[in-house]
Amino acid sequence: MSRISAYVVALLTAIGLAGATQVPVSIVDFAFSPDTVRVNVGDSVVWTNNGAAIHTSTSGANGVWDSLWDSGNLSHGATFVHGFPANGTFSYFCRHHASMKGVVVVGTGGVNETPGSGTTARGIASYPNPFRTAMVIRLGPTRPDSRVLSVFNASGNLVRKLDAGRSASVVWDGRDGRGQETGPGLYFVRYGSVVLAVTRLR
Repeated sequence: MSRISAYVVALLTAIGLAGATQVPVSIVDFAFSPDTVRVNVGDSVVWTNNGAAIHTSTSGANGVWDSLWDSGNLSHGATFVHGFPANGTFSYFCRHHASMKGVVVVGTGGVNETPGSGTTARGIASYPNPFRTAMVIRLGPTRPDSRVLSVFNASGNLVRKLDAGRSASVVWDGRDGRGQETGPGLYFVRYGSVVLAVTRLR
């Protein structure tokens, strides 16, 4: 497992996403099957080499690694797991066989969201996402017992708790529980069992 993949697994465990779905991709006959998978935020993809040749799962396009993940050489029967904590479309390829290409689409319900327009995760939505100064988190009709939302940073540390009270939405002004400005980066908003990935820009 790569250093980045190990970090993602640790992060998902820290914020309660360790039970997320693992979506399988088989490597056989010099192809990824399926070559396009759609997963939810927090899910993982597990690649298994079911062929005789050595292959890799390497993020990037046109044979150029973008440093997000690299499985290393996978011999017959070997597996590689990588988690996806945020929305996006991620291309990958095999370093040994240029014709082998695949795509992972990450979004709510397995459907990729339009970057910048907002993000929805099974009953809650954030606008705008990404954001710079503040964002509105709208709550769906299905509500857990607690009306408190928790914001975590990319290390899994609690940043802020937001009490929605009786409102249908709550605003996060980008500050932590002490009123200090948070920095740019990836954050996670948890509402009951739902976790929404949000990005703060500089």
